[in-house]
Amino acid sequence: MKEPNIIRVAKLKPGLERGPVVDIILNSKECQLLLDKTNEDASWDLMCKSIAHREGIEIIGNYELISYRIGGIMKPLH
Repeated sequence: MKEPNIIRVAKLKPGLERGPVVDIILNSKECQLLLDKTNEDASWDLMCKSIAHREGIEIIGNYELISYRIGGIMKPLH
């Protein structure tokens, strides 16, 4: 079975403690935006807005970036 494309994040908590890890499944457009290198900041913002609209998860300012998996290959974020 093919693994879904995801972005893995952890909820930010006060202090240095990491909150629960969340895997957010990405749709095809979000995958394109994540991998886009032409205007990374704008693409990241659009991807986060898409996830917020679709899943209700506001990544920016609320989650620590961990990694992503596209095509079965896991890579670190940042």
